[in-house]
Amino acid sequence: MIICVNCGVELDDGLKICPLCGKDPVVSSTSEKTSFHYPSDIIQLQRKEVRMSLWELSGVIAISAVAVCTIVDLIITRRLEWSLFCDATILGAWIILTLLLHAYKRTWVILPGLLITVLAVLFVFDSIGTGRKWFFTLGLPLMAAAFISSVIVIVLYRAANLKGLNIIAAAFVVLSGFCVLAEMIIDNYVNGSVDLRWSVIVAISLFPVSLILFFYHYRLKRGNRLDSFFHI
Repeated sequence: MIICVNCGVELDDGLKICPLCGKDPVVSSTSEKTSFHYPSDIIQLQRKEVRMSLWELSGVIAISAVAVCTIVDLIITRRLEWSLFCDATILGAWIILTLLLHAYKRTWVILPGLLITVLAVLFVFDSIGTGRKWFFTLGLPLMAAAFISSVIVIVLYRAANLKGLNIIAAAFVVLSGFCVLAEMIIDNYVNGSVDLRWSVIVAISLFPVSLILFFYHYRLKRGNRLDSFFHI
C-alpha cells in the first residue's frame, strides 16, 4: 500500500495515477515556490521606492532650475555670467544628494564622491570668477585637510572596540589638528607667512575636554563611580 502525496489516500501498489485526484501519487504537484513577505522586507522596499522617487523629483527640479537660471541670464545680460555660479551650485547639490540617496551605507563611496564634487564646484567658481586665483592655493588644501580629518575619525571609529565618548574625544583632537592646518593654509594664502593664533586657542580649549572624555570612557567604563574613585 502506498499513500498519495497529493491527497493522502491509500492506494494499491503499482498504481500510476490516483483515482481520487487523478495525479501521480509519488510526485507532489505543489511546485510553486512560496514567497514570504516580512514587514522588514516591505519597509525596505518602500524606503527604496521613496529614495528613487525623491531622486527623480530632485533631478527634475535641478534641471528646471538650471534651465531657468541660464535662460534668465541670457535674456538679461545676453551672455552667461551669474548663471554659471548658480548652475554649478545646483548640479553639485544634486550630485551630493544622489550620493546620499544611493550610497548612504557605503562610506568609502560617499566621502570621495563628496570631495570630488565640492572640489569640482570650487574649481568652476575659481575658473569663471575674476580676480585672484585661489583654488590650488586655498580651496584644494582646505578640502584635502577636511577629507583626511574625516577619514581619520572614521578609521578610529571602526577600529575602536568600545565606541562611546572616546570617539567624541578623538574627533575633538582631530578637529584641533584640522583648525591648525586650516589657519596655516589661510595665513599662507593671505599673508604669505604663517602666524598661528585662533587655531591654538581652539586646540588648547579642546584638549582638556578630550582628556576628560577619554578618562570618563576608559576609567569608568567598568561601572566605577566618580565619588567612589575619588573617595568622596
